[in-house]
Amino acid sequence: MVHLPKTNRNRKTNSNLTEILMNFSRHCDLCDNRISSLEKGLTCNLTNKKPDFNNTCSKITLDKKFQEILEIANIELEILRRNKKSIHWTFYSTIIGGFLLIIGGYFFSDWTIHSIFLWYVKIGIIGAGFTFLGIAYSKLNGFRKKEKKARFDKLKIDETINKYGIEYNPSFDFEKKIHGIQEVNVNLEFKNWTKKRTTTPYKINC
Repeated sequence: MVHLPKTNRNRKTNSNLTEILMNFSRHCDLCDNRISSLEKGLTCNLTNKKPDFNNTCSKITLDKKFQEILEIANIELEILRRNKKSIHWTFYSTIIGGFLLIIGGYFFSDWTIHSIFLWYVKIGIIGAGFTFLGIAYSKLNGFRKKEKKARFDKLKIDETINKYGIEYNPSFDFEKKIHGIQEVNVNLEFKNWTKKRTTTPYKINC
């Protein structure tokens, strides 16, 4: 028999505890009975105890909080999906601009020139080109991180409510953008929930 060192056993226990608490929080985050405090941590408003259930919670209340979280998760992912083409277009155009600046700076003048001013111009153009490349990568990478997080957040919600037999189908009505404010109506059609259909307007700064 192999005996794990005490430190490894503690790490394994802490890891399991963290995983259990995270699984509980997926349910509790959607529930109107959730209470969180520095003193007690995550507790239930009905029992005044910490969550303790196996697969689903018999006391869970999926109402306004659940609806709002679900709507926000879906609209965030939808906006990212709509912006994906423009992000990629900006990325490729900035990349092309960066390479053109680098090439243009390289051939701006002969490397054997003796004018310090022209050297500064040459180096400045090439530096601007590399700056463009860095900006392009940074923006694309930032977008991908946001998209990955949005997909993961929605997946957590979907996996949780599926355990309660709840299904939904989202649709969106995008109004005209006015002064940088995008109005969106989020429509959700439900199966096996207290409401069959909901429509909620949102105003988003773009």
